[in-house]
Amino acid sequence: MQPYQGLAQIYDYLLSGVNYQEWADYLEQIFEHYKIQPCMKIVDLACGTGNSTFPWALRNYSVSGVDISPEMIALARSKADEQNLDIDFYEQDIRSLELPFCADVGVLYQDGLNYLLTEDDVRKALVSIRSVLRPGGFFIFNLNQVEKLPTSTVPEISMLEDEGLTLIWESCFKPEEKIWQIKLTAFFLADRGLYKKIQEEHMERSYSREQLELLFLHTGWQLKACYSAFTFTEPLPQDRNIFFVLQRKD
Repeated sequence: MQPYQGLAQIYDYLLSGVNYQEWADYLEQIFEHYKIQPCMKIVDLACGTGNSTFPWALRNYSVSGVDISPEMIALARSKADEQNLDIDFYEQDIRSLELPFCADVGVLYQDGLNYLLTEDDVRKALVSIRSVLRPGGFFIFNLNQVEKLPTSTVPEISMLEDEGLTLIWESCFKPEEKIWQIKLTAFFLADRGLYKKIQEEHMERSYSREQLELLFLHTGWQLKACYSAFTFTEPLPQDRNIFFVLQRKD
């Protein structure tokens, strides 16, 4: 099963603690800091079920969402309709985007690039994202330094139980590959009082700043800044969540 094919049904529950309004607040501070004007069109990449997209529409930006998962996109469209939000959602791979517009800013939350497990895939994504931004447009994203996650090189099993949901996961870090792997099994209450089972495997890879800067250089980007998450300060060695601000070079 492809990642998020089944988990899409409980994705909002799993990320219920994420405050996407605060994420948008932080990015608007970055917009102001770098004088990103005009900022009329935003593309939200790896948008999931749309929770990261909706704050932009509610703040009167023109925004579109993109995700590789048809299940996630279907949920995002349904939720947008329920809120009477005029948002176009596209089922596309960020490594091969073909959008009918050029955006001023591309945003990518929740370590989406970490899911790309080779430098070549990251390169393809950077080229593709650049192609859907206007000249001088910005790409703002965060990355996990997965080696700093509280996990072991030996598989560890954890469990969460809540009303109508049991989640079991086995996680480990593979230092030689810089890959964090998690195998998820979920049982949740579905229609007619029946429980549904989902099993998925997710992997994220860590990339050093040196690796990324070379990729930025070779794909037509200028690195404007690198920040410890939700700050305007340089990342510290112990920081796990890091934001990058790139500008398209022309």
